[in-house]
Amino acid sequence: MKKNVLLVDDDAIMNFLNTKTLERMGIAKRIHTALNGKEAIDLFNDYYTGSSALPDLVLLDLNMPIMDGFQFIELFKKLRIPNSEKIKIVIVSSSNDKRDIMRAKALGIEHFLSKPVEEELLRSVLID
Repeated sequence: MKKNVLLVDDDAIMNFLNTKTLERMGIAKRIHTALNGKEAIDLFNDYYTGSSALPDLVLLDLNMPIMDGFQFIELFKKLRIPNSEKIKIVIVSSSNDKRDIMRAKALGIEHFLSKPVEEELLRSVLID
């Protein structure tokens, strides 16, 4: 089943590469991008107005200006989005700091992938 995907990363090149990976994998119905957590939250707010489809998958960077990945997760959890538990958030970061991984797990994020995303690892996360 094809998915609506939201890429949240301040690096336009990473967004481009991840878009191409998702297209090559044939799993994305629609791909939206946000350059920071605030833009991503704004997209989720657009869901309420019907101007944006709710994503099935969020690929989230941690280190971004304005609102980082952790701040996004904390605010996302406060949104009243029906069936939000069905939205899979996967952290995609250049950080491999164990503290970041532990903090992500404490926030309920199960998957932490390193940049650049490898197709096989992403596919295994989607099957999980």
